[in-house]
Amino acid sequence: MLTDDVTGTVRGIPMGMARVPGRSVLEGAFALLEVLAAADAGAGLGLTEAAQRAGLPKSTAHRLLEQMCGIGAVERLFRGYVVGPLAGRLVQGRGRLHARIRAAVGKPAIRLAKLTRTDVAVCVLAGSDVVVVAAVSGHSASVPVFSPGTVLPSSAAVAGVLLGGVAHGAAAPIRCAEGRIVAAIGLLTIPASDLAVMRRLVDAAALEAGRELTESAH
Repeated sequence: MLTDDVTGTVRGIPMGMARVPGRSVLEGAFALLEVLAAADAGAGLGLTEAAQRAGLPKSTAHRLLEQMCGIGAVERLFRGYVVGPLAGRLVQGRGRLHARIRAAVGKPAIRLAKLTRTDVAVCVLAGSDVVVVAAVSGHSASVPVFSPGTVLPSSAAVAGVLLGGVAHGAAAPIRCAEGRIVAAIGLLTIPASDLAVMRRLVDAAALEAGRELTESAH
């Protein structure tokens, strides 16, 4: 278990990298996972470098890294610390969910784009970011404004569904079998005069995608 408090003052770290002393254990652990994940693939990071990049005292970084090694979140190799199999499985699990969402929204999103002649985006929440996982152009001769992997601004209508639960514009939540919001679908541009009609079409697409997602789970 991760039990140590993360305390102390970080010295010798460039401005912007230093962290606030007294941060929680989880914050410290995730900071270390982030720097390990951002390192060159397969290179690994030594203790000193990992601590500096994460903005942690070396002793604290060592305790957290060793504790995470114990649960498989981190591995200690001859070249340094690397992300472990547990973190890899968590990422793969999220990837499988995103693949299921893309499969479920395929037909509804294409139909919505054709009916509205407007670009359609399907997004998920990744931390505090709203990320596009699927996009369909409203015009067959063009490509969507945003491609999968794009982080949408919080002002986008589809982002509002995931960040605040409120759909401004034409966007609606996609729910899983348990009723949780797992994604959102929405139009990227919309004429104000057609807003009511567009919202009904988006709501119908979201419901259809939710049904497809539920069926794919069985």
